[in-house]
Parts: sequence; structure tokens; C-alpha cells
Amino acid sequence: MSGSSDAATWDRLSDVYGRDLALSPPERSLLSMFRGAWLDVDMLDLGVGAGRTAYTFSALTRRYVGLDFSPRMIEQARRIVEENARTSFVVQDVRDLSPWHGQNFQLVLFSFNGIDAVDPTERRVVLSEVRKVIADDGVFAFSSHSLHALPFDTSLRRPALRAPLSSAYRNLRRTLGLARANRLVALDRASERGWTLVRDDAHDFSLVLCYVSPEHQVAELAEVGFPSCEILDMKGRSVDMQAPGRDPHLFY
Repeated sequence: MSGSSDAATWDRLSDVYGRDLALSPPERSLLSMFRGAWLDVDMLDLGVGAGRTAYTFSALTRRYVGLDFSPRMIEQARRIVEENARTSFVVQDVRDLSPWHGQNFQLVLFSFNGIDAVDPTERRVVLSEVRKVIADDGVFAFSSHSLHALPFDTSLRRPALRAPLSSAYRNLRRTLGLARANRLVALDRASERGWTLVRDDAHDFSLVLCYVSPEHQVAELAEVGFPSCEILDMKGRSVDMQAPGRDPHLFY
């Protein structure tokens, strides 16, 4: 398997991502981190998708640039947030940020586990590119699937009362798919290596995504020039790298 990094895949999913404009709890922690300084913040938003994060951050920052390699995602983002002198959206692959090298963004965000769709052999390329566009005192924030979420819980969910038969079928299909995913992951080897590729239940098992351990991710960040890192869980709480819990994703 290789990562789900082709633009056509995300073009097909673009309509799904235009429905939610809320920030996640760990993303909201950025609001307080830059409180009182937003008018001096230049922000690069990677994998901006249909504009969920742009809806909030473009209104706060001095300059906002949203990137996505899916043209349809960028179209959706432009419908949600109007481009102007301060805000722009660009179709661009995050593995090449050369148009912005040396521009010293104070904040670079890669949200919603977007980095996990990049092939693991090119993940470090993305991190290295971010280092070339961020200010020395800038903040790079991103979320990633956690290796500690494996193996998946395969217990059946309760059927929905309004549609018991159809929801029971979906639940059974999901359970069988997760069980298959568990069987395909050599967890001992993945733990030793620090990452693995998984076809999880996202978008009906249509994506292959990278799951990483916090130890591996922090070490990889240090190697490309990010020496310190805080990790948050899905509720925005700081977590111990050695005992991060079973949250599906973590925020670095």
C-alpha cells in the first residue's frame, strides 16, 4: 500500500469537507497561543481542504495563504472565504513549498491528518519544506493518526433507532473492515519502526493512511529542525509521549 496522495481522490471527496467549519479543540488552542498578536501573524495553511480552518484564521491574521493540491477543494474554500489582499488560496503540493521559501510565516498549520495521506517515504520532505518557510520562532502545528490507536475496536455499535436495518448493515460492514485492517497490520513490526499504513474506515475504507507513534514523530521533527514539541489529545489536553492513550489522532 502507499499513501492516498493523489489529487483525484480528494477532488471526489471535496463536497464532504465543506459541511463543517468548526475548529477542533487542539486547533482552538492556537487562538489563545497567539492572543493579542494575530494582526502580526502571517499564516500558511497546508491541506486547507474546503476551507474549514480558513473560515476562522483568515479573519484573524495579517496574511493568510491556504494551499491544497486538489483543485476542487480550493474551489470549495474560495466559496466559503473570499480572496482579497490579505487572503489567497493556491493549488499546490505540500511536498514543494518553494514559492514561499524564506517568507518566515509565524504559523504553519497542516490540519485534519492531511500529512498522513502523503507517502511515508516523502513525509520528511514535507517537514523539511515547512522548515524552509517558517520563522525561527514560528509555530508548526499538525495532526496525525496515532499508532497507539491500533488495533481498532471491532465491537458492534448499536443500530440507529430511525433506520435500524440500514445502520446495522453499515455497522457490520465497518466492523468487518476494521477487523480486516487489524489482521493486515503487523503491529510489533510497526511499533518497532514507528509507523504503518492502514486502510481504516475513513470514507468507507477508501483511503490508505499513515499511523505514527509519538516517539517516531517527535524524533522526525527534531531531525528536520524542530527541536521542541508539545503533543495534545483530541480534547486539547497535553499528553505524555510515552503514554498518549488511544485517541485516533494526536496534535503536534
